[in-house]
Parts: sequence; structure tokens; C-alpha cells
Amino acid sequence: MLVQPLAAQKKKTGGLILEAPDLPAVPQMPNAFAQVVGTQIIGPAYKFTKEDPTVEGAREIAKLGSRILKIQVPPPPQFTELIGMPFTHYLLWFRTGNEWKQGMTPELRRKEYNATYLFAKDLLTRRDTTGKTFFIGHWEGDWALLPNMDPNGEFDAKAAAAMIEWLNVRQEAVDDARREVPYTRCRVYTYAEVNRVMDAFKGGKQRMINAVIPKTNVDFLSYSAYDVQLQPAEMVRAALDYANQQLPPKAGLPPRRVFIGECGLSWTACGADGKVHEQKNREILAKFLSWRPALVLYWQLYNNVVKDGKQLGFWLIDDKNKKTPLYETFKELLAQQEEVAKDMRQRSRRLPSFEEIATFSENWLSQRGR
Repeated sequence: MLVQPLAAQKKKTGGLILEAPDLPAVPQMPNAFAQVVGTQIIGPAYKFTKEDPTVEGAREIAKLGSRILKIQVPPPPQFTELIGMPFTHYLLWFRTGNEWKQGMTPELRRKEYNATYLFAKDLLTRRDTTGKTFFIGHWEGDWALLPNMDPNGEFDAKAAAAMIEWLNVRQEAVDDARREVPYTRCRVYTYAEVNRVMDAFKGGKQRMINAVIPKTNVDFLSYSAYDVQLQPAEMVRAALDYANQQLPPKAGLPPRRVFIGECGLSWTACGADGKVHEQKNREILAKFLSWRPALVLYWQLYNNVVKDGKQLGFWLIDDKNKKTPLYETFKELLAQQEEVAKDMRQRSRRLPSFEEIATFSENWLSQRGR
């Protein structure tokens, strides 16, 4: 049997929930304006201490001045330690295996619902007093629909149908947890992640964005946006508009529900030149910010990709523990955001809005190289 929360006992049967419960207002957290720009630590190829690599990386991200952390959910002791760190927004890869690909059997549905419901309920109860926001999601979903992760492979319609059910079961579990728990400060949302948007948008192909997302009820959509990041800004914004239009409308959430879950060029792709690496990635961040997504996340703090024994360099801190010029740009941007917030608080007794911080960040990044 499914775990049956009280709300689930009261709701009508015959299908998944189509509308999320209303969310109560959250008291404003001091000094917690939206930073918009951030990074992540997932599967790093190296570390420099005896600590768990995710915990070590999270400490470094906090030192950067970031309150945004994206990770794969670690074992409970490490997760509890991460919750105690000064982050306000957590993006979590949760149960990212592809058991569902051959179809969501009743047993798989039960397991997925129960695990997601209990996880969301725990966040909303034991973590409520932290006032933090959690996004429960997964990694690049298009690869699960393309054999051998081949962008030219034949789209797997059977797997797409199973993915729709998988995502909706997870959403149902989170909706039920939100409905049952009398939380006030914590927030828990779901997201799905796409990574081959341009194949659909410009190529007319079946992909997760047009074959799966319109049939789901997810809260937010993450775009791992390597396929568009080098396009002109106008094309970037058009692709994000297209992606956002695939999401069914949902009350109580912002009209733009797409964020950038991954982006960035590696050190190797920039000729192992720190100045070029900083410039090109800064330009990529500014382009995405011009659309005003809720988040733009650079991949990542420590590199995770090693090819033929060589680090490709998706990093802010390299494998010799050297901070890159892009690291310094991130650190200065976040510090400048704090100065803007401090000045606004003194002048008008309020924190900057999302729009104000996003605009400031885009302009600051665009002007830095001039």
C-alpha cells in the first residue's frame, strides 16, 4: 500500500492531483535576498580534506558567499550537516536512477511515492524552522529517452510515457506532503530537468521538453543548457520562452518557471586559458540572466569529468586547489550583491527584489570585461 497521508484520504480518487495546495506566506528572512547566480558540487573527481567530498565542496561554496547549493542527496549524516550550513536554497538530485524506464509497475509507483512523500514530509517538519527552500529533482532527463545518450538516436516513446508517470507520482507525493504538514517557513518544490531543448525547438524532434513536460504537473523546470549557451542572446531567450511554454500553467507559482540548472564551458574548451575561461563563462551567465530565470547555476565548483586521465576542467577551483579567475568573478559578484542589499536596506528598509538583483547581476557581469 501507499503511505496514506490524511490529505490523500480526503482527496477524490481517479487520478493524480492537478493543482498544488496553496502555500502559506513565509516571514522574510533577514539578509536573504535572491542571489540568482550560483554553482554546485556533484560527483567531484578530487578533494583536499578528509571530509566527505560533497560536504567539503559545500563549505567552499559557502566561502564563496553563495546561499545556493545544488547536490545529489547524500546519506542522512552528511545531509544533516549540509542543512546546518548557511544556504537558503537547496537543489537536490533525489532518486535519480532509471528503474522506471521499462514502465511504472504498481511496486515501482509505491516505492517512488513513499520515498518522495516521506522525504518531502521530513523537510517540511524537521526542517521547517530553518526557513529554507528545497527543490527535489533529477539529472538531464533527455538522456534517459535517447539510447546510449546519443543525441541522434531514436527517441524512446515507451520510456517517455513511463517518465511522465514517474514525474507525476513524485509531484503527487510532494503535493500530499505539503497538504498534510502545517508548515510555515520551509518550502519544498519539484523540478524536472531537460537538456535537449534545441532539438525540439529548432529541429522539430520529439524530446523531453515537448513529449513529456506538457503532460506533467511539475512545479519547476531545470534546463541543462549546454545546447544553447553559445547561441546569440536572442536565441537563448527564445529557447527559454519555448521551454517555459511547455509547462502547464500552475497557480501560485511565477509565470517563468524555467531555471538554468547547468551551464558553462570547461577549462579545456577555453584552451586552458584562465582569462578566456572567465570571459566566455561570464558572457554565458549574462545571456541567461537577460531572460530573468530564477536561478543560473554554473557547472561546477570541482571538476567531475576526466578523459584519458586528464581533467577537463568544469571547475571554479582546479585539481591543484587553485582558484580560477572565474571563481574570483563569482566571489566579487556575490559580494557586490551584498553591498547593493546593504545600501538598499539603509535607504529604504527593504531587501532588493529578484528583478533588481537579476538586473544588477546581468549588468555587472556584462560590464566587468569592459
